Amino acid sequence: MIKAVRRKYVNFRSKYIVQQRRPYEYAINRYYAHLIDPFFTKLVYDLRFTPNLVTILNGLVGVAVGVSFLFQHWLLGGILLQLHHYLDGADGNLARLTNRCTPLGAELDRWSDQIVRYVLFVSLAVSVDLPLWARIALPVTMVFDVWIVHYYVLPFARKHPLVRAKWKQWFLDRGIIPGVDIFSIFFIITICTFGGWMAQAVYIILVLKNWDWTYRVWECLKTARAESVRLKGKRII
Repeated sequence: MIKAVRRKYVNFRSKYIVQQRRPYEYAINRYYAHLIDPFFTKLVYDLRFTPNLVTILNGLVGVAVGVSFLFQHWLLGGILLQLHHYLDGADGNLARLTNRCTPLGAELDRWSDQIVRYVLFVSLAVSVDLPLWARIALPVTMVFDVWIVHYYVLPFARKHPLVRAKWKQWFLDRGIIPGVDIFSIFFIITICTFGGWMAQAVYIILVLKNWDWTYRVWECLKTARAESVRLKGKRII
């Protein structure tokens, strides 16, 4: 019975996921969201939506999350946040399925994601009962995380093969990125909305995201140091 259901799902998924996104994936996507978003891909495909329309709809849902949180409708916001996650996967799936991957679509998706994130984290900082330092630290942390990763970590990693810790390489060898991406944060927020633990969600986000970018920067610095030592060794020889 289980094997038959699994086989049916694999056949269904193969119709709507026509191209692997990337060789590595975050655990929250591999074992959760990407198992569900094929159903949303089918829905928007059957409705004959364009990928850009799905991206715009996804952005509106994300903004609705922030509005819900501003009015402290936590559970509604948490549910909409997961819908935003599913649609974020569906627009890319639909673009690949219909061969409509365009620079405009990629740029629209990028701007939609950024707007949703800023609205979401500002709304949390404003509406959750937090001390002033936490209200300031939340949006600052999220903005700084994006900045340091996109303008330092990723450019460095493209030019230099990073020196990985053994525990991290173990995950990467299995196609899993051991880190805290934005969708992991979304999942934590949603779980906390069910229990009304919104202040706790903010503290968890602050700890995880600051640990995440700090560790990635440390990897780059460790790699740069290892390369410097290697080059000095060559010059001595």
